[in-house]
Amino acid sequence: MSDLQKLRTELQDKFVERDEVIDGTLTAILARQHVLMIGPPGTAKSMLASELCNRFPGTNFFEWLLTKFSTPEEIFGPVSLQALERDEYLRITTDKLPEAHVAFLDEIFKANSSILNALLSLINERKFHNGGKPQDAPLISLIGASNELPDEEELGALYDRFLVRFLVDYIEDDANFVTMLSGTNGKKATQIPLKDLQGMQAEVESLRVPELIVDLIVQIRNKLRKENVIASDRRYHDAISLLRARAYLEGRSEVIDSDLVILANVLWNTPEEIRIVENIVYDLANPFERRAEEFLKQAEEIMAYAQRDWTDADERTKAGIEAHTKFKKIQSRIADVVRRVQQEGRSLGRIDEVRLQVEAMHNNILENCLGLEDAR
Repeated sequence: MSDLQKLRTELQDKFVERDEVIDGTLTAILARQHVLMIGPPGTAKSMLASELCNRFPGTNFFEWLLTKFSTPEEIFGPVSLQALERDEYLRITTDKLPEAHVAFLDEIFKANSSILNALLSLINERKFHNGGKPQDAPLISLIGASNELPDEEELGALYDRFLVRFLVDYIEDDANFVTMLSGTNGKKATQIPLKDLQGMQAEVESLRVPELIVDLIVQIRNKLRKENVIASDRRYHDAISLLRARAYLEGRSEVIDSDLVILANVLWNTPEEIRIVENIVYDLANPFERRAEEFLKQAEEIMAYAQRDWTDADERTKAGIEAHTKFKKIQSRIADVVRRVQQEGRSLGRIDEVRLQVEAMHNNILENCLGLEDAR
C-alpha cells in the first residue's frame, strides 16, 4: 500500500461516513482542482480540510469564515502603508489566500463584490493581481463550504469554478456515530511532503486515458442532455484530470471505466439533478459494480434481521437458517457478476470487495446464529 493509500485509509477511519468526500478531495488535490461541500454546520467540513493540509507538510493552509461584511484585507492581506508612500497600492499577502497551497473558505457564497473578482482570478488562473501586477499563487486546491447553494446570479461564476461537489450530511449509522463520539478512530498520521505531492501531480498528468473512456464520456454527455442536464464543455474537459487522478489514487497507470464514477460529483448543477446524473454515470461506468452494491445492501438487511435480539432460541436458529439460504443465493449472483466482469475484461475492483464483505457477513451468521465455522 502506497503512502497515498495509507493516508486515504487513515482519513476514512477518522472521518466516518465520509469515504466519498475523502476520495473526491484527494482526487481533486492530485488534479489541482477545487472542491465544494454543501451541508449543515457541524459536519466536519472544516476539520477535514485542516486535517488534509496537516498531512501534506510544507503546504501553507489558509482558513476563513466569510460573512457579507468580510473585507478584502481579511482574505488577501492588508494594504502596505510603505507602498502607499511610494504611490503604490500593494497588499501584504503573508499568511493570506494568495500564498496558500490549500485553502478552506467557509460560507463561501457570502463573498461580496469587493472580494469576488480577485477570488475568481485566483481560483481560475492561480494569479493574484497585486497593485496591477499579476502575482503567481501556489494554490493547489480551494475547498469551499456552504450551508446552501447560491441563489444570486453574480455568484454563478464562483459556483462553476468548483469542479467537484458534494452534499454532506450528519452521520446516519449508529455504530459510526458511536465511533465518532468515542474518538478511537484515526490514530495514525501518514504524511506526504509537498515536494512528493508535486511529484505525484506530475505523474498524474502522464496517465493514459483509453479511447473507450472517451467514448463512455460522450455517451454520458448525450444521455444527460436528453434529461436536460447540461454541463459546460470546460467541466467535461477538466474532468479528464480528475479521472487520471482517481486512477492514480487507486494505484493504476491508466484510467478504467470504474473511475468514471467521480463524474457523479462533477456533472450536476442542482440537487434535483444528482439522482439523474448518478443513475446515468453508474450505469455506464460500471453497471456490474452497481449491481454488486445492490446485493451488498440486500445482504446487510438480511444480516440485520438475523441478528435481532431474539428471545427464543428456536426463532434465532430459524432466522439463521433463512439468512443462510438467502446469503447462498446472493453469493451465487455475485459469482455470476464476477464471471461476466472477467469475460468483458473489466476491473473487479469494488465488486471483489463486496464479494468478500458478503462472505464475511455469511460466516458471521453461520457462527453466531447456527454455531458453524464458515460458509464453505
